[in-house]
Amino acid sequence: MKWFLPPCVFLVALAGVAQARQASLSPAGPFHLSAARGPLRGVDLAPFKGRASSEILAGPGNGLESAFVVYTRLAPHAAAQGSIALPVDHTYLVLKGTARVEIGNERFTLKPETLALLPAGVPHRIWNEVGEQADVLEVITPAPARDLAGLIRPAAAYHVDGAAQYVRAAPPLGELAGGTGHASLNERILASRATGSPHVLERLNDMLPGGGRTETHLHPFDQVYFVRKGEMSVQYGMSHYKAPANTLVVLPVGVAHNNLNESDQTQSIVTLLLPEPEKGRAMGAGVTLSGGAPAPRNP
Repeated sequence: MKWFLPPCVFLVALAGVAQARQASLSPAGPFHLSAARGPLRGVDLAPFKGRASSEILAGPGNGLESAFVVYTRLAPHAAAQGSIALPVDHTYLVLKGTARVEIGNERFTLKPETLALLPAGVPHRIWNEVGEQADVLEVITPAPARDLAGLIRPAAAYHVDGAAQYVRAAPPLGELAGGTGHASLNERILASRATGSPHVLERLNDMLPGGGRTETHLHPFDQVYFVRKGEMSVQYGMSHYKAPANTLVVLPVGVAHNNLNESDQTQSIVTLLLPEPEKGRAMGAGVTLSGGAPAPRNP
C-alpha cells in the first residue's frame, strides 16, 4: 500500500509523527533550536504557551559538538509527563523557582542552585507543582547525534539505588575572595568526575568586581558559561564581547579566551567543562595574543 501514497503525503505523515514524538518525549516540553550562532547566545524569554518551553542554546546543530545545553521554562503547575531515559548523561540545574524531579521512582524538590544528575539509562522526569515559573538549565552530554529527540526514549520507572545521591544543593555562598585568578572564581562544584559525572564538570562561580581569569588561555575541551547575574567581559580569540545576564557563552576546544567582571556588581555564572579532563591531564595552557581587540583589563 505504501507505493500508492503520493510522496508529499508520505512526508507530511512522517513530519506529523516526528513532531508528536518530539512534543511527548522531549526532556521537559517541546523544544526549539536557538537561531543564535557564535560565542554569545541570549535566551529567548518571550512568553510561551503550554506546559514548557525548551530552547537548545547550543548543540551539534549550532556549534557545540560535545553537548546539548538547553534552557527550559516550566509554566506554573506544569503537570508531570511520563518518564524518559537517555543513552547519555543528563543534568537539571534549577536557576529560578522550584521544580520536582523523579529519579527512578523517588521524588525530590529542586530549589534554585540545586542540580539533579541523571546518569545514562536512569528513568526520570521533571515538572512544576507550584504557581511560579521554574527555569532550568539542562545539559545532555556527550552528544552522539545531532538530533536530540532521537536520543530520548520513554522509560518505565523503577527503584534506583541511592537516588538521593544524584541531587546536589550548592553549599551556601560564603565570603567572596577578591582579586583575579582561579581563587577569585569562588567555585561551588555540583557535578564532577569525583562525584560520578565523567562527561561534564558543572559548577557555580561568583566573582566580585574586577575578578576573573585575566590571563589569556585555552583548554583541550569545550567550555561553556551561562551568565546568571551581572555582565561578563569575554576575550574570544581576537574579539572582545560583553555577555549580559541570561546569555550562554560558548568556547569550543582550543579557542584562546579570558573572562573578567568589569562591572560594578557581583557576577554569577554557571561553568561547564565538557568534559572535565581525567586526573593528571592538562587543563589548558596560557597563550599570548598580539594585535586585534584589546584584552579585558581590571577596572
